[in-house]
Amino acid sequence: MVQPRASTSVVCFLIATVHLCSCMRYDNYNEYALENERFCHPLNKKHSHDVHNSTATIVRSHHMFDSWIVKRNLTCMFTFKIARNEGIFAVIQRMSFRQNGNQCLDYVRFKRTDGHHTEKLCGKINHQTTYFPIIESEDNLHNMNDTLLQSYDKYAEFDPIRKWKFPMDSEFETEIFISKERLLDGENLDLSIVYTPYRNCKKLDPERFKPVGRNLCIRKEYLCDMIYNCPFGICSDEINCSYIITDRFPKNDTATKVTVGAVTTMILCFIIFIMCLWICKKSRKLCWSSDCAGPNMCSRPNSLPDTDGGLGSNRAVPTAPMLEVAVSSPVANKDLPPSYDSLFPEHSNPARL
Repeated sequence: MVQPRASTSVVCFLIATVHLCSCMRYDNYNEYALENERFCHPLNKKHSHDVHNSTATIVRSHHMFDSWIVKRNLTCMFTFKIARNEGIFAVIQRMSFRQNGNQCLDYVRFKRTDGHHTEKLCGKINHQTTYFPIIESEDNLHNMNDTLLQSYDKYAEFDPIRKWKFPMDSEFETEIFISKERLLDGENLDLSIVYTPYRNCKKLDPERFKPVGRNLCIRKEYLCDMIYNCPFGICSDEINCSYIITDRFPKNDTATKVTVGAVTTMILCFIIFIMCLWICKKSRKLCWSSDCAGPNMCSRPNSLPDTDGGLGSNRAVPTAPMLEVAVSSPVANKDLPPSYDSLFPEHSNPARL
């Protein structure tokens, strides 16, 4: 039987493998699944998340909407705490939320630190197929004119940089509502949002941060990475890039999900198979294992019960008589019939006649 310590190690290894398969598929980003309880709690609790080292975060649905059959509406509430002298961009990369006429059946809504919140955002959008003009007229976000506001991407929001006289964190809130109504034929739910901290370019290390317009800087890793970190109309991080724009966030990634799921399943099955072999080896359940292989381990006669009370090992095994032994026996040892002379002496001696 496998020891408890070995069983615990196997379980921990499998859990770690599953975790590695489902987290952080984008370099330089923190990626979280929308079904994570710290983002979509079953009891609609709101959680706060810290942003460290100006690292961007991707929040997206993985398998949450694969089968949308629920009994009640779902509301997700979470915030990002922004450090002093930092702001944050929130850009919806991809969304497929239902609407009934002009009313949103499902929606996303952002709320800034100053209490301003956007309208309810719904419908279908793919950021890589939507174009907004880039306007370079202001040096910061505090003096935005009406023209800039009109061209501003409504599927994004930002929290301005605040210079407090004392340390104070800003909280940028996101509200996501999904109706309990079942999906109709041809409908699907999907969502992906990128949150990117930004700073004023003054007194920043140019080796770590790069400008994206209006004297705003983000980490250099986020430029030309096929992920839109800047809201259209405010700044741009995906222009003048050498790559050919491809759909990093496709509208319908069912095929991608199936492929990833199949590959992950194959890897997990292989790992489980190896673990089963290892367990059988440790518990000596497999006769061909290197720890128990040998002529005495697999031989059938030794596995039979001894009916002589343990004395069977001294008992000779009966064997068939060999032919050469019978032939080589001496003839003198056999009882021969009496000779003719001893039986009829008068016939054998002619001199007497």
